[in-house]
Amino acid sequence: MNPGMKLIKYLLFLFNLIFSVTGVALIVTGAVVQSFYSQYLDFLGNELLSASMLFIIVGIIIFFVTFFGCCGASKENSCMILTFACLLGIILVCGLAGGIAAYVLRSDVGTIVEMNMRKSMDVYSLSGHEGVTKTWDGLQHEFRCCGVAGFNDWGSIDVMNKVNVPDSCCKTITQHCGENMITAPRPNDTIFTDGCAVKLQESIQSNAGIIAGVGIGVAVIQVKNLNLTAIDIKHALYPL
Repeated sequence: MNPGMKLIKYLLFLFNLIFSVTGVALIVTGAVVQSFYSQYLDFLGNELLSASMLFIIVGIIIFFVTFFGCCGASKENSCMILTFACLLGIILVCGLAGGIAAYVLRSDVGTIVEMNMRKSMDVYSLSGHEGVTKTWDGLQHEFRCCGVAGFNDWGSIDVMNKVNVPDSCCKTITQHCGENMITAPRPNDTIFTDGCAVKLQESIQSNAGIIAGVGIGVAVIQVKNLNLTAIDIKHALYPL
């Protein structure tokens, strides 16, 4: 083997190592986003979690793909190298699709979140909708907020008797601490008054940006890997 092909083989091994690390990054990124936002599924809808799930699947597949790359390069097996190249191309498309989907969804987050939040407010604390109640309470406590656009949103909900807010809006949660807060002279002394929609939207957009960045980064590595693989395929099929 000439020195140039040795260098290409070593570079291919190196990029496969980097590729496997990106697989871990994809799995971790997707899992963290999926785990955190799955508790707010009532507000987000399945479409906003699809990109993170795609990244987890692609990350797992990457581990199997790197096997073909390393074995094919070491044995100069043209069949394995061709399989590796095809799988790389598929992952490249999936990675770009996930990154683009995450980027595009950033602009739709506000509309989707606000629409779902307002729908779910109507069934807060009603029998059979304990999951929605738990989601709202968790969101308001976690993000230190109250209502969709603000605490006054709860004034339009019948179950709140037009004057109450959920206890989860309170800065210090105690039983019935949210009573009469809509009409209280200084509600911000007791409850969080900022709306939850903007805070949740900003958090989602931030994570969508990370997902998009990781997806594009993986695509760049894959393009370089494909270039090296093409050279290795040519050498395996037409050795000098």
